[in-house]
Amino acid sequence: MTGPRIVCIGGGHGLSSALGAARLLTDDVTAIVTVADDGGSSGVLREWLKIPAPGDLRMAIAALAGDPARAALLQYRFSEGDLAGHPLGNLLIAALADLRGDFVSAVDEVAEIAGVKGRVLPATPDSVRLRARMSGTEIRGQVAIATGPGPVERLFLEPEDPAAAADAVEAIEASTLTVLGPGSLFTSVLAALLVPGIGEAVRGARRVAMVLNVAQQVGETSGLDGAGHIRALMDHVPGLRLDAVLVHEGPLGGVARPVTVDASALAAMRAPVVGADLVASGARHDPDKLAAAFKGLL
Repeated sequence: MTGPRIVCIGGGHGLSSALGAARLLTDDVTAIVTVADDGGSSGVLREWLKIPAPGDLRMAIAALAGDPARAALLQYRFSEGDLAGHPLGNLLIAALADLRGDFVSAVDEVAEIAGVKGRVLPATPDSVRLRARMSGTEIRGQVAIATGPGPVERLFLEPEDPAAAADAVEAIEASTLTVLGPGSLFTSVLAALLVPGIGEAVRGARRVAMVLNVAQQVGETSGLDGAGHIRALMDHVPGLRLDAVLVHEGPLGGVARPVTVDASALAAMRAPVVGADLVASGARHDPDKLAAAFKGLL
């Protein structure tokens, strides 16, 4: 399969949904992934080995893996002993980073093991942490921010100016479509976009779409409607142009705190709404439905 060049930016399960959609349209998919996670296995490996967080990269590799069995192997999580809680993919990335002395090369090698078509890249090869202002209080760390007394008023990277992965910048510049989200607005999407070179490249990208979350994230986006999500995005990345905001239209069974959308408010922000059925159940976006929406944007 050949096709357009699609770049997806973010982390976690939301990024996996976007990648699952993009791979249905093209082999030329690039995931640009936050490395600011400091919880669970990623947090432990960061402290032990002084590397960027590998967990979101592992999940992106699994989403693009050509062999489901290899994807499952990377996702395998040890349950006992000193390795309890560590997925095998995290350990492989950490081991190869130590062997090669190059974090990006380590991610590439694990992606090759998984048979990835396309590429998975960290937003930065540097070890970064998040800091946020929430309810007038300074909070440090991705986990603390995600569970804090939201919403996030301002998000910062530490250090403020980490180097962007050069190949990630090139992928954005060459992309047909750059997709932001879905997923945690601050601790996944903006965590990647705040890397200066990544944000600058997205500002100049050919076509940029934001996939709006269907549910508020307790903590970081509590109380934010659709316009609030987009306003936060644009406040943190000044000069960002959105060609489309993909919004779910349809029932949302079981979603207690949906993100409400006022299309006129988004239009006033020059963020045109594109409505479609995007969700299969709950608050998770469906890759097949997202693919149809991406195809419409192309």
